[in-house]
Amino acid sequence: MLNQTSPFVFEASNGILSGRDRGEALLFALMDHLRDVDSDAVTPLNFSNVSFIDISCADEFLSKLLMRIGSGELGNRFAFIEHANDSVRETFEAVLKLRDLAALFKNDDGSIVVLGILKTPIREALDVVLEKKKGTSSEFAEALRKNINIACNRLNALQKMGLVCRVRDGSVDGGGRQFYYESIV
Repeated sequence: MLNQTSPFVFEASNGILSGRDRGEALLFALMDHLRDVDSDAVTPLNFSNVSFIDISCADEFLSKLLMRIGSGELGNRFAFIEHANDSVRETFEAVLKLRDLAALFKNDDGSIVVLGILKTPIREALDVVLEKKKGTSSEFAEALRKNINIACNRLNALQKMGLVCRVRDGSVDGGGRQFYYESIV
């Protein structure tokens, strides 16, 4: 089960984050923070103190962060975006579309929005995971009304994008491995 850590709050003088150098410094600080939290954790990225971020800064830290999470470099450590104004959100959206990536944004009302690009079948699988919060691949296959192979492919794609957590849960009768998938928000 994922535990939510305290938020990583982005600080910006005059509310502005700008430039690749600043993005690199943010990524470095954020990676240190994520490595220091327990495994099986999700960290909210809080942008309440940021009024503007430019494309270069956002690309430098957000794209690289998501690629590192998706690669498994951070184990079962994940992140989602919260408290970002429309300008910041639109910049993230542009960067993520440019890089063919996606991230989850949690609105102040608790609703979840996908920023970036997700193909329709993958989005359908994410919607089911967000609704059910946790389950096995066979449970999600049933909810999606798809065979187990299709459901597993979609769930694994979401896991590689850092949008869901996959955890091994032992073996099943007759051989094979059992995984469960969990929403990161």
